[in-house]
Amino acid sequence: MSTKPYFLGIDLGTTNSAAAVFDGDRVELVRNAQGETITPSVVRIDAKGVMTVGARARRFLDKDPENIRTEFKRLIGAGHTLAFPASGLSKRPEELSAAVLAAIRADVEAQCGMAPERAVVSVPALFELPQSAATSEAARLAGFTQVDLIQEPVASALAAGWRAADADRPWLVFDLGGGTFDASLLESRDGLLRVIGHDGDNFLGGRDIDGAIVGWALAELERAHGRKLSPENPAHAVALRRLRAAAEDAKIELTRAQSADLVLADVAADGDSFDIELTLARADLERLVEPLLARTIAVCHRLLAAHGLDPRRDALARIVLVGGPTAMPILRERVTAALAAPFTQGLDPMTLVAQGAALYAATANLTMGAGTAPMPTARDAVKLWLQFPAVSSDLSPFIVGKLVDPADKAKLAAVVFKDAATGWESAPEAVDADGGFAAMVSLSPHKPTRFSVAGADAAGNAVATDPAQLVIVHGTTIGDPPLSRSVGVALASDRMQVFFERGSPLPMRRTFVLRTAEALSPRDPSGILRVPIVQGEFALAHLCRLVGSLDIKASELKAPLPAQSVVEVTIELDRGGRLAASARIGTTAQVFDQVAHLVAGKLDVAGIPARIGALSANLARMRAQAFQHRVRSTIERLGTADELLQRAAADEAQARGGDLDALERVRRVLVDLDIALAQVEADMAWPELSAKIADTLAYTTSWVAAFGTPEERTQLAAMAASADKALTAQNAVEVQRQLDLMDRLANAAYFRSPGAWRTQLDYAAGRVAEATDPRRAAQLVEAGNKAAAAGQNQEVERCGRE
Repeated sequence: MSTKPYFLGIDLGTTNSAAAVFDGDRVELVRNAQGETITPSVVRIDAKGVMTVGARARRFLDKDPENIRTEFKRLIGAGHTLAFPASGLSKRPEELSAAVLAAIRADVEAQCGMAPERAVVSVPALFELPQSAATSEAARLAGFTQVDLIQEPVASALAAGWRAADADRPWLVFDLGGGTFDASLLESRDGLLRVIGHDGDNFLGGRDIDGAIVGWALAELERAHGRKLSPENPAHAVALRRLRAAAEDAKIELTRAQSADLVLADVAADGDSFDIELTLARADLERLVEPLLARTIAVCHRLLAAHGLDPRRDALARIVLVGGPTAMPILRERVTAALAAPFTQGLDPMTLVAQGAALYAATANLTMGAGTAPMPTARDAVKLWLQFPAVSSDLSPFIVGKLVDPADKAKLAAVVFKDAATGWESAPEAVDADGGFAAMVSLSPHKPTRFSVAGADAAGNAVATDPAQLVIVHGTTIGDPPLSRSVGVALASDRMQVFFERGSPLPMRRTFVLRTAEALSPRDPSGILRVPIVQGEFALAHLCRLVGSLDIKASELKAPLPAQSVVEVTIELDRGGRLAASARIGTTAQVFDQVAHLVAGKLDVAGIPARIGALSANLARMRAQAFQHRVRSTIERLGTADELLQRAAADEAQARGGDLDALERVRRVLVDLDIALAQVEADMAWPELSAKIADTLAYTTSWVAAFGTPEERTQLAAMAASADKALTAQNAVEVQRQLDLMDRLANAAYFRSPGAWRTQLDYAAGRVAEATDPRRAAQLVEAGNKAAAAGQNQEVERCGRE
């Protein structure tokens, strides 16, 4: 068994998966039982319930398509199950992903001689919280005890920039995988990579290119041969699955060839069987993928524009291509023309994410686990606890140490770190009275440096230490990854209380004080108070995605919880975007920390046509208003909404045929449509919104001028500038956000005024009859008035708050 520490990174892909191991010196790809570095994300369960994974399972795509599942990553965290008819079994996407991870874990054990317990697994940058949580669950099911998540474009950037020089301009990671598209903008300074921003589409990838080829093949079959296979017909699902596999093979072949054949024998449909023999030219493929490529370019342009960058003006230093579909010549041509930057050469787009994940595991000191053997040491060696970065962008990092056994202070007086390769050694670092010490060491640039740990007693005699050696690698490290979408709580008013803004660095933890909208009593054991956790960029909570629910159950309360009770809500997100939350009841100090319903909302296929019809009617009404008032920006938005409506209608037909991936696409598109129409509604209200922000700015300025702090005055000036900019750009979402911020600032200043709580008490006195407990409300008003008459301002505030 090797004495080196190993760090494992896994790219759990939609179509293919890969793994890499970093030993502190070089990154090595993990090979599977077939000797390949790529494992197809394919699972088969036969009639006996035996599960096979990878290439062995994919071989049966043509023979046994009913009992094979592929591309289940796009369904992870959505609450679906996938059936395997021969065995009568059903599996969740998390369980199928776990099977792929378990197969990779076995490959790592075969190659490295140890079963890994810890790893870094990649996820798309725009994965939502339920999808990240489901990925972590899959890793646990596969046998891993600890897994960190890393965003795929961040991993790619880390691998691409591992030993590259700093760039004078930002660079872009263009990550088009089997199921998702991510575009990330990064900058590198002094060996540290920082993600400036990212954008993408969770339903745009190689699978969608395969779908375009299938659509062409179906049209050709009907036109030339009179054969009709329909995605709307569940009985044709197996035949279409075979056709999709053939389409994927043709797509890969066309990266080098000018034409490819789609050949399938004995295709069963409608009680008949027939052969399929079609030839797809590269020119036809390029025509088919043009709309999909246009969507990727639009995402990149949107990302650059959000950061004030113009691709026509040499904005990017380089582009890193990631994912199998990026091998397509037409894609490279389009990206080069649209972004005007060179591609980074010499990188494998299929394994780059896995390599970066392994490097990230080293920066996080996440060794593969207990299987890593310790360095050999002398029997009487003094044991040390050492803390140091496995990978450092700093050429002069610190090593901090302490004696494990304080009694060894009599044996060890000083420690020296020596680099045998260069002859460099640190000055002797004395062990202090607490048994601690710290030393600055010098690294060789862009390579691992192995240090021996030399101890000495008070007389200068050598003392053996455990560990006797350590390795620190100089290389690129990554800054805190940014949050892809804002996270907050949905209030009873349908407003979103934002906890974490989009782009905030992970990890994060914040606590907010909220008040309950309804009363809750232990006498009603079925009662429950839910704190909905949502993710999105919209002020209205129903337009954001429900990603979790923090439940306060009446049956678990120690005492009744009246309406308007104080609840402290804490939300945490780790570096991989995994969610933890808790709610603390102020009066009883009870803590509830069970996050429930962490799955994406399901959509009923039968209800889709009615919803599309309603959206279409709403769209027509808004279009008429927009043309009547000649609002140009609104007319442009409506064009985008039209395109979304067409995509929803096309996906709805496939969803009726049992395509769960199409159903998830419809769900996403309908949410996007709701958002687009909400933005149009906001456009229509610009005069009213402009007047509202002027009024809000006026009263906020008056209160902050009178009772605000210097910091609050500075904040208000920044808010006014941001609001003016948003008004000019007609960005209704940003205008509303600035309004909310101004309201909070005004309230904070207002309640510092001497008579604020007396005014609030007078207001409450006129509404005692509306209180949830009128008797108690009347008592508080009376007590507050007496306190006001006596000049007891703190008591007035207490009564007013309650």
